[in-house]
Amino acid sequence: MLNSVTKKFTDRSTIKKFIFEFYCDCCSSPLQMMEYDFISGFKEKVFLTNDEREARAIIYASDHKKAYERANQEARFLLHKCEKCGNMICEDCTVFDADGSVICKQCADKLNS
Repeated sequence: MLNSVTKKFTDRSTIKKFIFEFYCDCCSSPLQMMEYDFISGFKEKVFLTNDEREARAIIYASDHKKAYERANQEARFLLHKCEKCGNMICEDCTVFDADGSVICKQCADKLNS
């Protein structure tokens, strides 16, 4: 599994949906990604055999990994990378340095101190 694009993320996935939230490395505001449905051929059945349960668990684990990787890539496009410290930052924390580079509010404050 890929490392998270941000320092903090939460996995709020359920048996029916894959839901991931990534957090700005500067202000910690959440950025919820798209929700991905878990579709298994077994969900119409009320009772599953042990083999069906095992197969569903394997399919779920594989689909969960793929959904996380998609959400992680989505976060990479929605956030900016601070060119000073490398943190992934939201639009509200993005500042442009005098030379036009993207930096976070924390690095901007350090430069102005």
